[in-house]
Amino acid sequence: MKKVIIKTNRLCKSYIVGKQGNHVLKNIDLEIYDGDFTVIMGRSGSGKSTLLYSLSTMDQPTRGNIFLLDQDITKLNEKEITKIRKNKISFVFQSINLIPDMTALENVAYSGYGCGQRTKAEVNEQALELLRQFDLEEVKDNYPSEMSGGQQQRIAVARALITGSEILFGDEPTGALNSTASEQVLDLLTKINKEGQSIVMVTHDLKAARRATRLLYLNDGKIDGDLQLGTYEEQDEKARAKVIEDFLKERGW
Repeated sequence: MKKVIIKTNRLCKSYIVGKQGNHVLKNIDLEIYDGDFTVIMGRSGSGKSTLLYSLSTMDQPTRGNIFLLDQDITKLNEKEITKIRKNKISFVFQSINLIPDMTALENVAYSGYGCGQRTKAEVNEQALELLRQFDLEEVKDNYPSEMSGGQQQRIAVARALITGSEILFGDEPTGALNSTASEQVLDLLTKINKEGQSIVMVTHDLKAARRATRLLYLNDGKIDGDLQLGTYEEQDEKARAKVIEDFLKERGW
């Protein structure tokens, strides 16, 4: 039986606009499991990004509970939440935001300093090893402006992983990339998921959705579909694409 790493109980999120309430998330009960590549989809305004930000400590729900790695984050203070962000979870966004005056190696290593009991030399060696694993060693001394978009985003993934995070959250991480760069990043995310990394990602891209082991569909602030896909294998891509497209069409995608 899979371990639950995120659980929500009647999760709600509302915003007040003028005198009107905008109810974005509506009593969501959800479990996310260790080792899954969970993808969240939905039409614009469905609440998918709000759900991701709530699950990842980036936003505070209006009501309900979120248990993240067995801790109810709705009851934690900012210092406790900061500790979780530093040591337990990590983020990859559409906007890559590498530090422009640091090399690829320095960008990755910088995020690892102060995490755990490692020395600076140990962090530097781990950063170099991540670049080797991700076929990025040749750009280790390059600055972001000297790298392609795909290389930069793979650096961002390495930067997210060096902290030893248990869950990687992604908000449209391939949204600003061309098709070739997008495939490179998706290949990398698939690789690390098969090695055991838990991933929770929001996307509108059908090609990205094919990499999921589980696809959640959000509609008007509620879970409107839960599709179990299993581990991605390239030879099954056409059949997998058909299953996903049928699932989405049934929900008005």
